[in-house]
Amino acid sequence: MKLDKYFQVEKMYIHNFSTSEENEQVIRFSDNKLQDMYTHNFTLIKKEENLLSILRNEIGIRKREKKEFLRIETYFEINSSILSQLSIKPEISIYDFMNIDTHQHFKIDGNKQGELKEACTKEVLEKGMIADEKTNQEEMGDFAKVRIKRKADIYQDRNSKIKFYVLFLGDEAIGTCEMMMVKERNIAKIEDFDILKAYRRKGFGSFVLKSLLEIAYKHQIDEIYLITDHDDTAKDMYKKCGFRKIGEKYEYFFSFR
Repeated sequence: MKLDKYFQVEKMYIHNFSTSEENEQVIRFSDNKLQDMYTHNFTLIKKEENLLSILRNEIGIRKREKKEFLRIETYFEINSSILSQLSIKPEISIYDFMNIDTHQHFKIDGNKQGELKEACTKEVLEKGMIADEKTNQEEMGDFAKVRIKRKADIYQDRNSKIKFYVLFLGDEAIGTCEMMMVKERNIAKIEDFDILKAYRRKGFGSFVLKSLLEIAYKHQIDEIYLITDHDDTAKDMYKKCGFRKIGEKYEYFFSFR
């Protein structure tokens, strides 16, 4: 499978936050510290076999646990004829895997007024957390604060490969992102890349990408990838910077509320 190495890195990433149980058909990820966080609590279906039975089983498990949702991830599309046989219809989202070679950092332009700092100090971390909360407040409401506090637990863990970066304009934090470098696989993953709305479309996003590629390149990492919503307008920026689409991921979200 051409995307197998990305799937393995995805598992490594989520294991920073979640425990898992695995069998031949699925992997169930659970974040016991934040069970309402969709991205940390989900079932990955590994194979395109017995899908109807698997889906019904996963729905049953979550209902017995009295959970409010079931989130399914796959790296293949589930046929609509299978979904139509379920008692609950899911919301479907498509995400694109995009990658770039790190040596291309020299080709990317960006707004050089910004400064990207790794959150190695309490001050940078706290300013980054505030910026992250602001960028996600409109979509997530009060959950934005809970979410970034949970993630900060990992940022402060010296054994974690995930590093938190904060974009500054002067003393103001105006953007944030994560990067996880996996040297044994010669690849890095960018996650949770956000710029405050007032500073978007001003070249700061390109500057962050250029900086991350350069950091990974200096650590002898050859490739970076990210996952973006299929309809995300930020894809235009990624493409302009040289990222290319290499595959898709599907999400099936079942709400029991």
